[in-house]
Amino acid sequence: MPIPALVAAPLLAVVLAAVLTLATPALLHWLPIPPDEGEVAPFSELATPGFRGAVFGCSAVAGAVVFACLPPTAWPAWAGLVTLGVLLGLIDLRTTFLPLRLTYLAVTLAAAGAVVTALLEGSWWVLASAAAAGAVGAGVFWLIWRVSHGFAFGDVRLAGLIGLVAGTSGGPFAFAAFFLGTLIGAAWALVLRWRRGTDDPFAYGPALLLGPLAALLIATLGQPG
Repeated sequence: MPIPALVAAPLLAVVLAAVLTLATPALLHWLPIPPDEGEVAPFSELATPGFRGAVFGCSAVAGAVVFACLPPTAWPAWAGLVTLGVLLGLIDLRTTFLPLRLTYLAVTLAAAGAVVTALLEGSWWVLASAAAAGAVGAGVFWLIWRVSHGFAFGDVRLAGLIGLVAGTSGGPFAFAAFFLGTLIGAAWALVLRWRRGTDDPFAYGPALLLGPLAALLIATLGQPG
């Protein structure tokens, strides 16, 4: 990566993380309690200094990894994942819910970013690959949800978001992102079962969101020279 881009990558990651952190209280207040879940505390109660610190740190690290591993033309496609995607993952980790409004907002931002990336790279194949990966990812997870109910429907929508973003780097990369996210989720489930001694539901979203980052790191470390 050229020196200017190498400098811009962590700087952009920190700026986006700071903007997300500042917007987090307003975003949390904007999210309604899930239907038929009257006993769930309002999402606005998550807006503590500790939670906002976690949002900033996780978003900054995720952005630094993504922007350092990818060319600048690909950055717009991933911006939604390292900002709103991170917030979704942290909300899921704390509540086991993936708010519908925030998921749709993240998908909208990711779709707009994919269009910008396609324009910057002069290839509409990027957009077609993103759309296909998003549809296939959501479709596969919907089928698993329909048959086994092994996770919540929010994970189906999240799979669409991850497929949309990872698909801008090609179908094989999107497959690797889902595969690694599933492995991380399985490992996390085993750890929780060992610690709790039960098969209680757990937040699967953070593991899925780690999949694309793990795929990027592996692909980057595997490059010669």
